[in-house]
Amino acid sequence: MKKELSIDSGVLQFVPKGAYYEDAEEQKAAVNLCWKDFLSYDRTLFSLSTLLPGSGYSKGAMSHMLLSNPITNKERSLTVDVLPLDFETQIIKYNLKKESFSRALKNLLMLAGGEGFSRVNNSKTRKLILSFIFERTNQELDNLAVNYKSKLRTLVAHALGKQTLFMILSGHGPTFDKWVGCYNSDCYTVIFHLFNRPTVLLKLENKFPKILQYEKLKNSAKDQDLVKFKSNMDKLPMRTVMGFRNTYKLNIDLSDVYDKSKMSSKETLQMESAVKKSGAKKKEIDYTKYDIYELWKVFYFKVLNNEVDDLDRIMSAIDFVSVRNQTIDIGPATVIFDASRSMEGSVERKFQPFLTSLSILSTLKNVQGVVYVGGKYIKVPVESNDDFKVIIPQNNTYLWKGLLEALKNKPKNIIVISDGYENSVKGMFEHVYDHLKSSDFDFNLIHLNPVFSASASMGSARRITKDTKPLPVSDYKYLETELMMNQMLEQPSVVKKQLIQRFQKLIK
Repeated sequence: MKKELSIDSGVLQFVPKGAYYEDAEEQKAAVNLCWKDFLSYDRTLFSLSTLLPGSGYSKGAMSHMLLSNPITNKERSLTVDVLPLDFETQIIKYNLKKESFSRALKNLLMLAGGEGFSRVNNSKTRKLILSFIFERTNQELDNLAVNYKSKLRTLVAHALGKQTLFMILSGHGPTFDKWVGCYNSDCYTVIFHLFNRPTVLLKLENKFPKILQYEKLKNSAKDQDLVKFKSNMDKLPMRTVMGFRNTYKLNIDLSDVYDKSKMSSKETLQMESAVKKSGAKKKEIDYTKYDIYELWKVFYFKVLNNEVDDLDRIMSAIDFVSVRNQTIDIGPATVIFDASRSMEGSVERKFQPFLTSLSILSTLKNVQGVVYVGGKYIKVPVESNDDFKVIIPQNNTYLWKGLLEALKNKPKNIIVISDGYENSVKGMFEHVYDHLKSSDFDFNLIHLNPVFSASASMGSARRITKDTKPLPVSDYKYLETELMMNQMLEQPSVVKKQLIQRFQKLIK
């Protein structure tokens, strides 16, 4: 008899960054057991589920599990009529392409032993790595080889192995054609660049101008030629330029680096304070183009570091993006928002649960009121309001008081956004909830939990009442995943059909 499926959406949302009450290793061990149970329950359902919204880390870990456990003939025969023989590889490739290139590389590096994973180096894995890297235009390869040189070098070395790599770097054409040239016949230059063998650059310099510029920048840094270094750093990645500047201890102002080098939109936001301190020209930021989580993150960073510039623009962008993101409508609702100290998260991800909760709140329609539990209000000097205050995580968790406050407006729905750790008094929320329900108070309780918890009985979220199953939502984008995973527990065959249809629609 096939065992019952007992997982939730935590298997697709997990990121090992720890939380206030648990460290990353505890969490990782718990979710790893969930992945193994899920894989043994139904391999096809396991692989298809990665087409749902989820974290790049979880999808990388689940792909690693598929690649390190080759599919059996029996498992393949179960899907041959509805899915192609290589459907798992197609799904893995699709997920890699949907991630940012940086995240995709991290997922591939898991196969090379990165992030504590075991090394996987079978034929399928080697082809996956090499095709993902080299099956591109020269222009794409030119940019990526400069931006991600170290990571690409690690991956190529892992995929090729020492002997094959030695043959290619020794100029053995047939070996190159078999392993790499089959994807792009020009990329000998890229291989030599990655492994610091610049001897073939002159032959293909017109096809890979960024690599050539990189080599010139490196040589001028070695020679301590500041004039040439400055002339060659224009529009090269800021991290690359900064790396050479620091490695060779070049006497070049940070303002020159920030002015001339190239930053991604994310780096522009992250480096805003550093750019300002250096005296470089301020890079104009269109905050309305950023994700709601990133906006809340930069807003609170500025608040906590007493940086008042652009706060009004960021607040306006949050309002603008929130309206665009309001897609979840469960009817009129009052929200109980946990702002207690445990919601400030871990050292690795400061304020992550709190910022995720704010982002979730920004996606909800029909919110009739918000009751904050715990927290501390601090005054923020903004141009538009001298008495403007914001809440930060602080103090104890009085969820039960929030419930009584929320009921004053007689709401149809009460949404609790909390990590589920009630410490004042533990269990009081459920006691009050049971009393209210037995007293004919008519309301629907929904618990959204922004924190993965290894200690939870189901593996990912703590309950606040025995009959209210928490919906773990570590990212506001994952509500669809949570709903689908709940349905999977009750009707796995129905969900599998839906996911097969999704595969056929997304991967043609």
